[in-house]
Amino acid sequence: MPPRSKELGQPIPPEVIAFDLLGTLFSLASLEPLFVAAGGDAASAQRWFSQLQANGFALTAAREYKPFRDVAKASLIQVLPKAKAAARDRVLAGLSKLDVHVDAGPAMGRVVMNGRVAVISNASADVTRKLLARGGLDTFAETVVTPEKVDQWKPGLDPYAFAAAVQETPLEKVALVTVHPWDVLGARNAGLVTGWCNRQGDTFPAPFGKPTVTGKTLVDVVEALFALREP
Repeated sequence: MPPRSKELGQPIPPEVIAFDLLGTLFSLASLEPLFVAAGGDAASAQRWFSQLQANGFALTAAREYKPFRDVAKASLIQVLPKAKAAARDRVLAGLSKLDVHVDAGPAMGRVVMNGRVAVISNASADVTRKLLARGGLDTFAETVVTPEKVDQWKPGLDPYAFAAAVQETPLEKVALVTVHPWDVLGARNAGLVTGWCNRQGDTFPAPFGKPTVTGKTLVDVVEALFALREP
């Protein structure tokens, strides 16, 4: 694990900016018609994603690891218990065909002007690789960390620390950009600088502390991270 040169709470400009994948770089909206076709409704996509996260977090808290596809499939059965197996399989296949958020490419392009790009995903390596290529983001990312590499899901600390170690960069010089407050919590506890993209105008959960910077778009967050100054 890279050494920490400063105490937490003293954010400095990052050398590496890592991005979360699902929800942050890619929208889940294209899954909604697949859930409707499987017997659910448009809101089922978000219910499934919430269930997937809850199950993954429970495994992490219990210090157990299961592959993303296994947890995704089990969560889908929980949300759509009466759906045919083929319909559920189409939903899972749709994960590799999500649409990229319009601010993802510009944000990563901004990072490479002053730093390096990483991706830390809870999705499988296969889904992550296909999505980055689909969105034209694969050329930006120097490091891609998925659960298989550390046998742990975020917000466990190992994925964040592993990304810093691969980049040979101190933890406090790595930042995470995400739309998920729980991801901010995990990254901060691992020693990273944090950037929260608040697209929906939500309130950040008080028990999770505060992100280092906040912005309405990924580009806003990246700009705010690079605007940090040495204390």
